[in-house]
Amino acid sequence: MENEKNSAPSSTIFIARQPIFRSNLQVYGYELLFRSGLSSFFDPSFGGDQATSHVITNSFLLIGIDKMTEQKKAFINFTEDMLLREYPLLFPNKYTVVEVLEDIKVTPEIIAACRTLVKKGYTLALDDFEYSPEMDPLLEIADIVKFDVLAMSMEDLQKEVEIVSRYDVKMLAEKVETNEQFEKTREMGFSLFQGYFFSKPNILQGKDIAGSQLQYLQVLKMIQDDNYDFDKIADLVSQDVSLAYKLLKYVNSAGMQRRVEIKSLQSAVAMVGEVTLRKWLGLIMLSYLAENKPEELLRLSIQRAAFCEQVGAQIADLDFKRSCYTVGMFSLLDVLLDQPMETILKEINLSEDITDTLLGMPTGPLGNVLLLAKAYERGAWKWVARVSEALNVNKDYLPLYFENALDKVSEFYLAS
Repeated sequence: MENEKNSAPSSTIFIARQPIFRSNLQVYGYELLFRSGLSSFFDPSFGGDQATSHVITNSFLLIGIDKMTEQKKAFINFTEDMLLREYPLLFPNKYTVVEVLEDIKVTPEIIAACRTLVKKGYTLALDDFEYSPEMDPLLEIADIVKFDVLAMSMEDLQKEVEIVSRYDVKMLAEKVETNEQFEKTREMGFSLFQGYFFSKPNILQGKDIAGSQLQYLQVLKMIQDDNYDFDKIADLVSQDVSLAYKLLKYVNSAGMQRRVEIKSLQSAVAMVGEVTLRKWLGLIMLSYLAENKPEELLRLSIQRAAFCEQVGAQIADLDFKRSCYTVGMFSLLDVLLDQPMETILKEINLSEDITDTLLGMPTGPLGNVLLLAKAYERGAWKWVARVSEALNVNKDYLPLYFENALDKVSEFYLAS
C-alpha cells in the first residue's frame, strides 16, 4: 500500500487500545494494552514488569503516545516497581493517566511516589477498586477510581460508590458490555465508561431503515459491484455539494501528498482514481450513517477496514484483500443503524462469503481476518496468537498494520 511503512520492527511490540467514554459518549481517552511478544503468553517466567517495562522504555515512543490516543488521555497500567522507579515520568503529564494496579500494596513509599506524580501534573487512577481503609491515602490524591462492573453485583457496587463519593474523584465503570449497565452506572454517578457496549446494536424493533440511510446504503451497494459505473459515481459526487467539497478537500490533503489546481470536479474524480474513489466514498457514506452515533464507531470502522486489508494482503490476492477491507468497514453497520445485520444486508448485494462473515458465520480465512482484527482491538493477545497461526500470518507485522490503520483514521478526519 502506498505511503505506508512496510517493514516489521526487529523487536515486535503489540499495543492495543480500548476507548473510555464520557457520559455523552464522546471519547475521553484510551487505555493502552501492551505485550512485548505473543510467545510470552506461554512462558510463566516472563513477568509483568519485564514485559511492560520493555515496551515502555524501548519501543512505545516509536509510535508516540499522541498518535495512539489522538491527543486524548492515555490510561497506562504501572506495577509497584515501575511506580517506585518513576517510569510514568517518561510520558507527558498532559496525556498520561497513571493506573495504580489493584494488587499493589499501599506502602508509605507507594503513597509518596503517587503524591510526587500528582504534584508533577499527572492524573492518578485506582484500577479495579475495592475499598479497604488502607486505600484512604490514595483516595485523597486520586483523580479517577475504576470499578469492574462484572466483578461485583450492582448492590455491592452501590455500596462502594457510597464510600468513594465522599472523595473528590471521578468514577469510571469498566467492562461495561451492555446499554443497561451503562444506564445503571450513569444513574449511580459514574461519569466515565469503558467497554464495548457502544459496539453492540440497540435494536429498535419494527423500525424501518430511514430514507436517507437507505440512500447511503444504495451508494454502498453500488460501489461494491465489481462492474460499477465509474462515470455514474463521478456524476453522483459532482451533483452533491457536500460530497464535492469533501472530495476537493481530500484531493488537496496531506494524504494525497500533492496540491494541484483543480479545473473541474470531473478532473478531481479522475485524479483520485477508481479504487481510491470507491474507498473514499464508502467511508463518507459510513460517516453519514454514523451522524447520530459516537464518533468512535466511525473511527473503529475505518481502523478495522485498514487493518483487515493489510492482513488480507499477506494472505491472498487483490480480490481477497479488497474483501477484507469491505468486511472490516461494514462490520459495525448493525450498530450504526440499530438494525439486525441480516436486515441491512438485504439492501446490499455482497458476496456470499462477505455476507456470511458479517452475519457471524465465519467459515474460512475471511472470517478469521475479522476475528483477528477484533481480538487485536481488545488486546486479547491469546486469540491474536491463535488466529494468526490459523491464518499463517506473520504476527510480527500486526503492530505495524495497527499503526498504519491509525494513520488512515487520522488521514480521513484531516481530509473530511
